[in-house]
Amino acid sequence: MSLVSIVVPIYNVQTYLPRCLESLLAQTLEDIEIILINDGSKDESLAVCEHYAKQDKRIKVIDQVNQGVSVARNTGLLHARGRYIGFVDPDDWIEPNMYEVMTAQIQAQACSICLCNYYKDDKNSSVPKTLKIKKDVLIQEEIVAHLVSNMVGADDIMPHYNFVMGCVWRGLYSKNFLTQHEICFEPGINIMEDLAFNVKALLNAEKICIVRDYLYHYIQNPTSILHTYKKNMWEDQMRVHELLEKYIQSAGLEEQMRNRLDMRYIGMAFSAIFNEVQGKNKEDMKNRVNKVKEICADEKLKLSLERIRPIRGSESPVKQEKTIKRRPKKVKTLSKKNAASRQKKDVTQDRRELKRKYPRLKRRR
Repeated sequence: MSLVSIVVPIYNVQTYLPRCLESLLAQTLEDIEIILINDGSKDESLAVCEHYAKQDKRIKVIDQVNQGVSVARNTGLLHARGRYIGFVDPDDWIEPNMYEVMTAQIQAQACSICLCNYYKDDKNSSVPKTLKIKKDVLIQEEIVAHLVSNMVGADDIMPHYNFVMGCVWRGLYSKNFLTQHEICFEPGINIMEDLAFNVKALLNAEKICIVRDYLYHYIQNPTSILHTYKKNMWEDQMRVHELLEKYIQSAGLEEQMRNRLDMRYIGMAFSAIFNEVQGKNKEDMKNRVNKVKEICADEKLKLSLERIRPIRGSESPVKQEKTIKRRPKKVKTLSKKNAASRQKKDVTQDRRELKRKYPRLKRRR
């Protein structure tokens, strides 16, 4: 039995895959197994996997018909023999000491889950992304307050909350814990599937720990599923939202999370509409418009819009009726004669002021 099983779902990533696999093989923790699930790739991804498997016996390659990232990860979970499970996306890469540091922490603290910080990389930069939580170990109430709530969504329209990305690749999970609580990925969902996985896992965890090191490199890949047109995006998003509601209701947290759930649903509608109108969508205009109409007509969206609380601080407290209905002050009006007299007096004063400031100024005739 290996200490850590690293699950990598693979689909058409031949360009990025070597860098990913090289970073896995360079781990300072040698007691690992690397499970590569080729999910029906149409490029040379499978050949790349087999090439590396010949070089290192810790690599296990599983080739299956394309069924989506959720099923691919579940296949990896079924074949994993490690005490702990890690997930890596094939277009990303990791620091050499990632799993050595994380296993040391998760064992020292006797936790079910360990999370780390990460870098968000593109062609020109590498931006560190930090969990803004002061404590290194969190118990149930703190897990909900600092992680689950901020994964689900904002509690307000204004960006006052501490966003936490619901990704699985920054985590290390006890396999026994996942098995005990029947935690896996929802088949058929190819977007935000890891968010649903993480929320269920965190709601069931009694204690989790955090590593402050930046150990994972999340690559902004323009060809990835998150950066291209997704035909069934709205349907997938609704299924994920249903799962989130189910998990939160089971934990007795619906009232506490209601506004966050509604905010997420509204945000999902915005992103789904953008997905339909963007230039990468090759559907004709009629189909695009019909899809946008379908999203806007969604009854749950209407309910969420009606139910969300107002923007924090945007509305002042309601004043008492007496204050609102106080009588306006009387304005003293002038007669025409008095008004003309005051106007002439004002003009005379203005001329005197000009003469005082500019004594050489002559009056034009």
